[in-house]
Amino acid sequence: MIPLLLYFIKSTLNLGIFYFAYLLFFRNQTDFQFNRYYLFFALLLAIFIPLVQIPDFFPADLQNPIGQLSVMQLQEIIIGKTGHSVVTGAGITVTTILWIFYLLGVVVTSIRFLTSLLQLSHLVRKSEIKTDNGIKFVFTTENLPVFSFFRLVFISETLHDNPHASAIINHEKIHIEEKHSLDLLILEIVAIFQWFNPFVYLIKKTMKENHEFIADSGIPVSESHNNSYLYLLFREASGFEYSPITHNFSYSLLKKRMIMMKNQKSQKRMPVKILLSALTIALTLFACNNATQPAAEKSPKVISVTKDKKIIIRNETPAERATIAAQADTGQIFRVVEKMPEYPGGVKALMHYLATTIKYPAEARRAKVQGRVFINFIIEKDGTISHAKVLRGIGSGCDKEALRVVENMPRWMPGEQKGKPVRVEYNLPIKFSLK
Repeated sequence: MIPLLLYFIKSTLNLGIFYFAYLLFFRNQTDFQFNRYYLFFALLLAIFIPLVQIPDFFPADLQNPIGQLSVMQLQEIIIGKTGHSVVTGAGITVTTILWIFYLLGVVVTSIRFLTSLLQLSHLVRKSEIKTDNGIKFVFTTENLPVFSFFRLVFISETLHDNPHASAIINHEKIHIEEKHSLDLLILEIVAIFQWFNPFVYLIKKTMKENHEFIADSGIPVSESHNNSYLYLLFREASGFEYSPITHNFSYSLLKKRMIMMKNQKSQKRMPVKILLSALTIALTLFACNNATQPAAEKSPKVISVTKDKKIIIRNETPAERATIAAQADTGQIFRVVEKMPEYPGGVKALMHYLATTIKYPAEARRAKVQGRVFINFIIEKDGTISHAKVLRGIGSGCDKEALRVVENMPRWMPGEQKGKPVRVEYNLPIKFSLK
């Protein structure tokens, strides 16, 4: 399967586990600083865990079934009706389409991010600015909510001069002192490369909410519970978000913020929180164990051929399983390794071998049988081909021909893991076409 798709699945699953753990254990806690760091590091761990090689902590029979997706699939070969006339699948592959789709998403989200920065820059240039204790107050003339970005506070001049607005200004100062804008900037950059991951957007939304709770908790109780402050919150809150990279006074958050301001400090102790976080990390390691580790082999299948050349695949009996196990190499099978096996002469040489060796069976041509045959095989530590089998066939001699050619392939350069030769599994699609 495609490693890029495997990464998409793993990183999404990782972040989903972290996010649901947050909802279960920490969402209603008022230790907002802990929540901030949990969300931030959960995001980074979810992204980078699939990129590093993780030791095999778990028994083979408990390993993640997602690892099965990582079996490498070679480029498809198309066999023409003239037998030796073979057209290789040199067009756009599934991998190429996936990369194009991914990069298109990166471009779109990058444009959105740059547009937000330019929008803020334009607003700063056209507005009057007043500096006070290192903080720049940008006096907006438009009907905008109060918001901040790094050391910039965007506020109307009328509200800035209001004697009851000190709590709102202090609220924004806490955002600045805590460097909350840096969190949002990193989250936006991550979202550019993880645009496909729905949990990234949920983490961003939750992180913004948590920033507001932190800023509210830093305001003295006498100010935060003052009726004038609450009135200004309602008046200045807006139903829209001016920019995804700024802290906005959002009307939708007011109820949550007021509840959190009145809640008592959570009593759950730090060791308990650390333990719960560690258990969540362990769960992601278990669920997304790296695909370069040897995965548990599925029970092999027995393939039989009927008189009319139809392929029947059935589960083996216990006696057959014992026979297969006795004959099989006890070495572990890898699907992705540090140094993948290489056909002598490279991919082009492999395509040439297949193109000049595979023949379209006469029986299949007469019966007008066409379609794809999938062959699974293992490249051994010495580069030889073993355990070749039909995963899916079309009969009429095509399966036998595809299997014959794969079994007689020249010796490959073996794959290596940590400098040692290992067994690597491959899938090969062969398309028989009469067109």
